[in-house]
Amino acid sequence: MTGAEPAILDDLRQLLVTVTGRPDLGSVAAQTPLFGAGVGLDSLAGTMLLRQVQRRYGVDVAAEDLNLDALETLGSLAAFIAERVGEGPWPEGQGPC
Repeated sequence: MTGAEPAILDDLRQLLVTVTGRPDLGSVAAQTPLFGAGVGLDSLAGTMLLRQVQRRYGVDVAAEDLNLDALETLGSLAAFIAERVGEGPWPEGQGPC
């Protein structure tokens, strides 16, 4: 885990709450699957999450990970983002809030 990853995980949890309207996702574990029996994202919520990730971090997950393996779990998404943005600083309006 990089130094940026815990902050990204926390930020992704808040993005999940915003995208889904489900406050219970604010404490979801890193190993929780994003689709299916885990968080239970559908394609629309997944698209909205990826849009927020791109806005916040400047990372286009769909373009850089054609198989979307980064979306397996919350932790895999955080690691994917952390690899691309490093420790920061992020451009204004991007990175963990």
